[in-house]
Amino acid sequence: MLVSITPLAEFAYNNGVNVSTGKTPFFANYGFHPKFAVGDKEGQGLAIADNHAEWLQKGYDELKAALTVSQERMKEYYDRKHCAPEEIKVGDQVWLDNRNIQSQRPARKLAAKRIGPFKVLAKIGKQAFKLELPHTLKIHPVFPVALLSLKRDDPYERDPPQPPPEVTPEGDIEYEVEQVQDSRRHRAKIQYYVKWLGYNEWTWEPYEHLTNAPELIADFHRRHPRALRHPQVPRPPRT
Repeated sequence: MLVSITPLAEFAYNNGVNVSTGKTPFFANYGFHPKFAVGDKEGQGLAIADNHAEWLQKGYDELKAALTVSQERMKEYYDRKHCAPEEIKVGDQVWLDNRNIQSQRPARKLAAKRIGPFKVLAKIGKQAFKLELPHTLKIHPVFPVALLSLKRDDPYERDPPQPPPEVTPEGDIEYEVEQVQDSRRHRAKIQYYVKWLGYNEWTWEPYEHLTNAPELIADFHRRHPRALRHPQVPRPPRT
């Protein structure tokens, strides 16, 4: 059954209006909309042909309707997640999605999904805003509205929980290691099992990701002298 309706599904998609472009893929490529019309023609009045034509038309209509519903749901989901440009005004406080900001936290899933809030200084064009960023965060201060979310007033004066990031002199966001529990060799490299401050999750990290935690690594090796040690971790002097 799936194979039999695949051409119909492809036709319905290519003849459906794309939300982003406002045009169908057919029209964008060829400059016209193909007609979908099958049915009884002169000399072709066989009942079986009419039944098949009716089945094709019904299948096309159902697929087109399903595609329309899917596009509406995608638009609704996008609208819920993003501010419209007219919602954000100069002077507002906004959260910044950090997907384009370099982080020293190697486990990307643990990094704060947004940072801030920051004050809006100016509207740039129709879809971007300039933010007041700390001088240590050395990145361009203009961002598209898709990366911004308005800081809403909370009657209980609560802010979303945020881990305590620091900003390095190079302008990178850095996170603090709370504890080192184990070490192992993985793909010819020594890794350490660490817990990040402000999170409950533990992750395996190479030594190069933990250069801001030399004391914790040294303490781990003092407690576990036989554990695998990275070559750059100094050994305690022999007594």
